[in-house]
Amino acid sequence: MNGSKLAVIALLLTLLVFPVVIVYANVPTVISITRRTDSGKILIDVKVSHTDPTSAHYISQITLDLDGATKTFTDITKATTTEATYTLNIGATNPKTIKAQATCIIHGPSAWYAEGGTTGSTGGSSGMPAYPLEAIILGAILSVATLLLIKKW
Repeated sequence: MNGSKLAVIALLLTLLVFPVVIVYANVPTVISITRRTDSGKILIDVKVSHTDPTSAHYISQITLDLDGATKTFTDITKATTTEATYTLNIGATNPKTIKAQATCIIHGPSAWYAEGGTTGSTGGSSGMPAYPLEAIILGAILSVATLLLIKKW
């Protein structure tokens, strides 16, 4: 193959990768954790921010790390606002440390957030990347075009 053919192939392969750049859209964020007692039970209020919740895009679970032991709550109400507070009953246990993580059904889990306002060791963005439908279609078209060009040469 000559240099111009290799340049075209390199350009086409670059275009294949370009539309699938990872974008962390709508990953939830835990804003605060507050503990309180009610009738001998420890209740944990986890305030979460999550952009554009809908009936098809929502927080499906909250996971608590209680002194290193995790407990996942899946029977939570679907939020209809950008900020929501979830009240979780952990029984009579009163842990020394509490961390929380919210999980979106589409974009995955947030970073861990510790009671007192610090992010856990995972820090930063996490979760599944969001791929727009247009990028998937364009990537498929460019893949087929590239394969046809390579086969033709």
